[in-house]
Amino acid sequence: MVVWIPMDHQNATDEELVEACKKRDDAAFQELMRRHIRPIFNFVRQYVKADEDVEDVVQDAFFKAWKHVRRFKAGKTFRPWLYAIARNTALDHLKKRRATAFSELDNDETDQSFADTLEDAEPLASELFERAESAVMLEPYLDALHPDHRAVLVMRYQEELSFGEIADIMDKPMNTVKSWHWRALVKLRRDMSHRKP
Repeated sequence: MVVWIPMDHQNATDEELVEACKKRDDAAFQELMRRHIRPIFNFVRQYVKADEDVEDVVQDAFFKAWKHVRRFKAGKTFRPWLYAIARNTALDHLKKRRATAFSELDNDETDQSFADTLEDAEPLASELFERAESAVMLEPYLDALHPDHRAVLVMRYQEELSFGEIADIMDKPMNTVKSWHWRALVKLRRDMSHRKP
């Protein structure tokens, strides 16, 4: 006789919850949503500005994650997979709403030499993102960045993802992600030193 032991959802890892979701444990998916809805909302906002549109995109992204959870490969990390779904959903939304093209950055894949020549702006970004009171002050400067550049900074400093994870989410080579990261930091430093929001 097999005895079923209820899962402790709050103490389970994301990956354990995903495995439970594959067995139709709806409470496991609700726990995943509870854990990730706020960071995913903040991430999607880097692409989609109107709150009602952000809510729609986030809802669609979680629905897609729920629908395709059986495709999640064991041994992978859940968070980058979910962020990739959210990014793709946000980009689809933008294409439908405004036919926005992001192709101007598609040629950056071999532009690591540009990143290598830049002044080190990372300490500035780390310090700003670590201080909660800086969030409001930083917002206008972040808004001036390209959505992909802004998303890279948010993932790197707020969500503390590695460049490898960000590259997987963005579906870009790591050199491209690093180039976007440095471009964003340099623009952030330049804008903050030359003007007030």
